[in-house]
Amino acid sequence: MELVGELVEHRTFGIGKIVEFNDTFIVVKFEDGALKDFVFPDAFDLYLKLNDRTLSEQIEEKLIVYRKKEAEKELKEKEQKKEAYMLKLLRLEIENSKKNGVNKIDSNIAFKCYYCDGGSNNNNIGYKSVCSDEIIDYNINIAKNKVCSAPESNCYQYLSGNISRKELDHGNNKSCYESKLLNNWRSYPDIGYIEKKGTKVKNLKNVNQGSLVLLSSVLPKEKEKDRIIFGAYLLQEDYVIDYNTKGYLKADEKHRVELSLEESKKIKFWDYYFNPSNPEKIANSSTTYRYFDDVQSAQVLRAIREIKKGTSDETISNEIFESYCNIKNIDVNAIPEPKGALKI
Repeated sequence: MELVGELVEHRTFGIGKIVEFNDTFIVVKFEDGALKDFVFPDAFDLYLKLNDRTLSEQIEEKLIVYRKKEAEKELKEKEQKKEAYMLKLLRLEIENSKKNGVNKIDSNIAFKCYYCDGGSNNNNIGYKSVCSDEIIDYNINIAKNKVCSAPESNCYQYLSGNISRKELDHGNNKSCYESKLLNNWRSYPDIGYIEKKGTKVKNLKNVNQGSLVLLSSVLPKEKEKDRIIFGAYLLQEDYVIDYNTKGYLKADEKHRVELSLEESKKIKFWDYYFNPSNPEKIANSSTTYRYFDDVQSAQVLRAIREIKKGTSDETISNEIFESYCNIKNIDVNAIPEPKGALKI
């Protein structure tokens, strides 16, 4: 489009001629000799009018694109301001809780598990047998999970051709407790403990009978922000947690529930969790678990209860939610909406 030499009309300066033009601005010389710079194309939306009808229609097409971009820009700025405001409120809430001595005990734990599709079907996410060849390859060569990639791992030995698939399936699957996780319902704060019998495991603060344990994972090719929760259980009421001899947290047989793959995708870890020192940051870390406070845990159980409505797990998910709230003295009708990192 060539505009140099074209006549325009300005509502204040009158008639003028375009003497310079590029994709971002134009220069107009008016009848009094004054030169005025204008932003292109939005000047034609506000101040200028072309005499040439054909060119005017072409500019109108550009203005439609321009208006759309400006609207998107304005919406994005509003969202950023809203996010900043919510983050400010969250930080104030955290600070006020500390100043006022509000008791928000991190007495629950969420484990970060490697993805395992063993035994997966429409109702099961997996974690019931050894992974498929595809996921074994993914965990070792792409995700580079430390346990899977360890030379002593049976999965590593299988992928290297040292043992057969039959030997892998019927062996003890050394160093891989995920393949039995939803059979045994045992979670290990220190995976290395499995191979170091008698080694003292780091104690977990405030985690005890009746605490909630959440199981989370990141599906292949997904990002940390997409981390899902695929299982939940209460610790046995009569279970004595002895990290010197057991090294694992075991589920109460009556209070445990697993989610299918599709159900798990609806429970995003970062919708509920945030790092108090850096609430907006979503990042993985070297630790195998994170602490959840009592309210965050109740929010997760409430979401699971909603997802399980109309399924065979409806009753048990209700029982876990109600039992947990009773143990923690939480009013089920006063649980706030989640304020995880994805909600900020």
